[in-house]
Amino acid sequence: MVFKNVLRITPLNSKVHWLGWFITVHLLLSFMILALLIGMGINPTLLVSVLGAPLWIGVAFSSKYITDKIME
Repeated sequence: MVFKNVLRITPLNSKVHWLGWFITVHLLLSFMILALLIGMGINPTLLVSVLGAPLWIGVAFSSKYITDKIME
């Protein structure tokens, strides 16, 4: 009952939808990139230690861009 009243607030409702899409897109994009790189034979330890930071920064920006396009 309380949640229904909270979700009626339009700005909060749009942020909740945006955040839900962002998390979904981010997880799917991350999984696809990891599966592709492991499928190519790249060591998972290398993925986490060396390629991790730049890769996940790129994934975060890509997820935001895709989420913004979905929400238009």
